[in-house]
Amino acid sequence: MISIAGAILVSKTGSLLLQRRDDNPAIFSPNMISIFGGSAEPGEDNLLKVAMREIEEETGLSPSKQAFISLVDFNNIYPDGRNITGSFYILKDIKKSELNITEGTLIEIPISQVGKFMHEMVPTTCFAISIYLQSIKADA
Repeated sequence: MISIAGAILVSKTGSLLLQRRDDNPAIFSPNMISIFGGSAEPGEDNLLKVAMREIEEETGLSPSKQAFISLVDFNNIYPDGRNITGSFYILKDIKKSELNITEGTLIEIPISQVGKFMHEMVPTTCFAISIYLQSIKADA
C-alpha cells in the first residue's frame, strides 16, 4: 500500500497555487499539474505530518498543523492493483511571494479557470480539487 498526503494551496485572492511537475520521464506524472505533497516514508503513519513535511520541502512554508484544514481521506485500488490511501488538506491565504518552489514550477490558476486545466492534472489532484470546489460551492 502507498500512502500519500498533500495540500491545495489557496492564495489570498482565492486562486489555486499548484505545481507543474518537472518534465522528467523518471518521475510519476511528468509535466502534469499536481497539488504539493508526496508519499509517506517508511515508518511514517501520520498523514498530516507527511503533508507538513512535503509542503515544507516543496514550498519552503512551515505552517502550523492548525493551519491545515482537512479536505478528504481516501483509499483507492487502481486497475493495476496499486492500493493508495491518502489525506488531502487545504492551506488558505498563502502569499505567492513567500513560496520557494524546489520541485517543478509554480502555476497559479484562478477558480474560474480550473476547468481549462483539468486534463493536465494528475488524477488525485483532479479528485482533490473537485472535492474542494464542492466544498466552497456548499459554503456559498
